[in-house]
Amino acid sequence: MTNAKIKVLVPKLPGTEAIVPYMRQIDERRVYSNYGPLTEKFRSRLSELTGAAGVTLTSNGTSAIELALRIRATPQRHYCLMPSFTFIASAHAVCNAGLTPYLLDVCERSLMLTPEIVEAALEGLDELPAAVLVVSAFGAPPDQAAWQAFEARYGIPVVFDAAAAATSIKQVGSQPLCLSLHATKALGIGEGGAILCADTDLTDHATAMTGFGFLGAERVSAIRAGNYRISEYSAAVGNAVIDALPARVADLQRLTDGYRKRIGADRLSRFQEGVGERWLTMTLNVIVPPNKVAATLAHLDEDHIEWRRWWGLGCHTHPAFADVPRGDLHVTESIAPCVIGLPFHDLLSAADLDRVDRCLP
Repeated sequence: MTNAKIKVLVPKLPGTEAIVPYMRQIDERRVYSNYGPLTEKFRSRLSELTGAAGVTLTSNGTSAIELALRIRATPQRHYCLMPSFTFIASAHAVCNAGLTPYLLDVCERSLMLTPEIVEAALEGLDELPAAVLVVSAFGAPPDQAAWQAFEARYGIPVVFDAAAAATSIKQVGSQPLCLSLHATKALGIGEGGAILCADTDLTDHATAMTGFGFLGAERVSAIRAGNYRISEYSAAVGNAVIDALPARVADLQRLTDGYRKRIGADRLSRFQEGVGERWLTMTLNVIVPPNKVAATLAHLDEDHIEWRRWWGLGCHTHPAFADVPRGDLHVTESIAPCVIGLPFHDLLSAADLDRVDRCLP
């Protein structure tokens, strides 16, 4: 008998009954958008959850990155240094901010850009970059202290694409961290994003940019902006998500522990640094030795187990970004094929985890 298919990801948002109390508040108040009371409540709770003094809610995670770069990037400069190994939305956000992506390599252990990689790249540039976009690898918390020191030394603004890191961030500095609140995220509301920052002036600026550049009570557009807001309906889902977040995090921990118990230190496959110990997120990747990748994927396919390369093989492999400047990408080109997203959702049983485990080296 053929084994039933195991899906790689099954998103889960709050059910109808959890959202209804918030929907009733919308009905009673008849406020549907434009920074309403549920939006403010969600923003405040997200601030408390992450330790961010300032929170700007946005229509999606890509727009959060775009707005943060538009605020922070140095004018009259062109390049935004960023890793090639990231979800393609990062590169689109850079372009939407009027900058040119300059693709760099990542650290093999952390899968992230480091200050040392950027410092080495600066020597080969004909001009200083406008900004650096540091991407959290699949929800791992970035080294904020190291990047704060980098910015202080070189005067190059840093922005974090921390799309999947809402449950990993415990404190926020003056360099903005941009979250995705997409349905696939641990703190997903369907579609949305956020900019977290300790600099409340930046937060005020970013929030004004989400609403046509209106500053203060007057409907006068003071800065170039657009419409990047969320509605009260999205905020209703967001508040219900935060209500249920402790149970959600417990599920993530249970699943991660289940995989870590099966795939120990004696195996050829490895996990990202600190996952399940210092941080959790909505996906789990295993890093397979290069000479085992083909066989591993064949085993997964034969047993009807879905898998994903969530970030593909790097932004430089996408036709839309094939012509952007880049540095040496030898680590990206060697490690990206080995990073395999495993099934990770609350419908998995112990027997399912055993099936996945048997396919891994």
